[in-house]
Formats: sequence, C-alpha cells, structure tokens
Amino acid sequence: MSDIADIASDDPRRMKALHDSLDRLADSPQPELREMARAVLNGDITLRTAALTSAYGPALSDAFSTFWTYYSQLDPEERQQLEATAYIDNPDVAHRPGSAQP
Repeated sequence: MSDIADIASDDPRRMKALHDSLDRLADSPQPELREMARAVLNGDITLRTAALTSAYGPALSDAFSTFWTYYSQLDPEERQQLEATAYIDNPDVAHRPGSAQP
C-alpha cells in the first residue's frame, strides 16, 4: 500500500479516502473496476500501474470522466459540501446527490 500512501502524500485522511474508494470499487458492477480494485487492495498491482494498463486504464478513465461531468455541474456550495464529505469517517453519512447533509 506504499503506492497509496505516496499518492495520498502520507495524509491519513487521504489514504483512508483512497482505501474506502477502492473498497467501493471492489464491489462495483463494472468487472474491470472490480478486478482492478481487488488487485490493488491485495497488493498484486499498484494503483499507478493499474491506471496505466490497457486492461484497467479505459475503465478508470470512463469512471473519472463520469465523475468530472457530475462535479463540474455542481455549484460552488455543492462542491464544498461534496469535498467536505470526502473525509467523513462514517461511511453511512457519505454524500449522495440529493441527500441532506449532516
């Protein structure tokens, strides 16, 4: 997981957010993302390597593009709310579009 620590600049909150994201992707309905997340979590491949491979790169790119389209349409207050939830320790309180904020 040193790759994740490096990507997160050793920030424990960022490392947790990355790990939590990989956990969610490990249950993704998209087989490529599911396989990639499990491989990264198991230490079989680094996240950077996975992002650069032809097997996982396109799926990651598509997922990021979908997120970026969503994110770019948020107003500044919605962006701030979404960013604030990125580090919430309780996964049951995570932001969902249209949900009330804690």
